[in-house]
Amino acid sequence: MRTFRLYDFDGNRYNLTSKDHLFFYGVDGLGFNQEAKFQRIEDRFALLESYIRQGKVTGTIKFWQPDAELQYFNFAQFCQNQPIMMDYNNNYGTYSRRGIITEIKRSDGNGTPLEIEIEFSATTPWFKTITKYNEGQITGGKVYDYTYDYTYSESVINTVSIDSDSYQSSPVRLVIFGEAVNPSWRHYINNILVSSGQINGTVLANNRLIIDTTTIPYSIKQFDALGNLISDMYQQSDFSTNRFVRFGHGTNTVTFSADNTNVLNVGVEAEIEYATI
Repeated sequence: MRTFRLYDFDGNRYNLTSKDHLFFYGVDGLGFNQEAKFQRIEDRFALLESYIRQGKVTGTIKFWQPDAELQYFNFAQFCQNQPIMMDYNNNYGTYSRRGIITEIKRSDGNGTPLEIEIEFSATTPWFKTITKYNEGQITGGKVYDYTYDYTYSESVINTVSIDSDSYQSSPVRLVIFGEAVNPSWRHYINNILVSSGQINGTVLANNRLIIDTTTIPYSIKQFDALGNLISDMYQQSDFSTNRFVRFGHGTNTVTFSADNTNVLNVGVEAEIEYATI
């Protein structure tokens, strides 16, 4: 059975398919709408540009009596702690997208199940999270909201490979644990070098450098083991390189290096994006 869940800004979860309390149905917006502009040339048309329009997920939530009004109030309060992440789980996996609740329409529900209509306006496409780490040494846990399980599964040192089955360009977080002096990275798609980057500086011991294209604006920052921001290292990056990595269709391999060591503890957190699920 497919399920929907919401996560608020603090990472609290709200299950939308709990038949004992509430149920989300009549869901629309799992597809996509493509904007395209063409130039006519004789009886043919040349594609000038195309992009996927912002997605909206809509549907109806039914709250069961006798506590429907209280359940609705709690849900409405939850939705105010934005931004919101929506998870959709079907037989093929879990897919997520970030956004905000832009509308709630409600009826009275006096003596009957209380029903509301909601609109979720997405700020990202649907994505599937794939995370791999290659340990050079044992370090502490991860620092992000909405974390997923990860595995240490790579056999080649300083290298992480992830397969993408999507034809959408997909954002990633690259993670380099300190100590690392002048760390650098190279990104290959199907064994072809497509981008590289480097930081002219030091990631201190027990800290981690995050090169992040999952957020806007893109960022290159150093955090301590508790996730506290230590420094923004964007200005210390090599501006002659691409620096920022996005995955493409096929096998994506990222290799890492640093001046002070031959073995690094590194990871990649990929958000493989899809136009529709």
